[in-house]
Amino acid sequence: MIRGDGLSLRVPVAGDRERWLELLHDPEQLRYGMPAFVPVADSFEQLDARVTEATDRFEALQPGTLAVVAADDPDHFLGTVGWNFHLPPLLRIADIGYAVHPDARGQGVATRAIRTLTRWLTEDPDGPRLARVQLDHSVENNASCRAALAAGFEREGVRRGYLPLRDPEAPDGSRRHDVCLHGVAFGP
Repeated sequence: MIRGDGLSLRVPVAGDRERWLELLHDPEQLRYGMPAFVPVADSFEQLDARVTEATDRFEALQPGTLAVVAADDPDHFLGTVGWNFHLPPLLRIADIGYAVHPDARGQGVATRAIRTLTRWLTEDPDGPRLARVQLDHSVENNASCRAALAAGFEREGVRRGYLPLRDPEAPDGSRRHDVCLHGVAFGP
């Protein structure tokens, strides 16, 4: 378990499934939170596979998804935060993503989860000790931009037409978004 800023980041558990499924199907999450090519879980059984995978990956210090919970209420799922390598792992650069359950939004959960994960990824002796952490979000997602900036990530630029996100009004069900890139670097 990773702790910081009044939160705990832990592997997801079966008890998270109901709120996690609600989050995955929230209209804002569907609109901005997940690329169109990433399948959305539709059942507890599909989430069970993600729980198992997240546990295995965390234990091996491999990229994956963690549940975000309040430090004083570790059974109450607030959202998810995760990391991945989109570049070769040898570069020690992680991309992170996050999602906050609708009833936990507006409370600084995303900002605190970003900071907590970033500290673990870069500074914790038991973490992977990465050199850089970055994230991107649709330029239309102002809340995500505010969370990244508040977490100490500098805005570095815009990637034009970078990410296909779901859009039920688009002919093929997705639309390419410009994304805002944020990053923070640590040491050599």
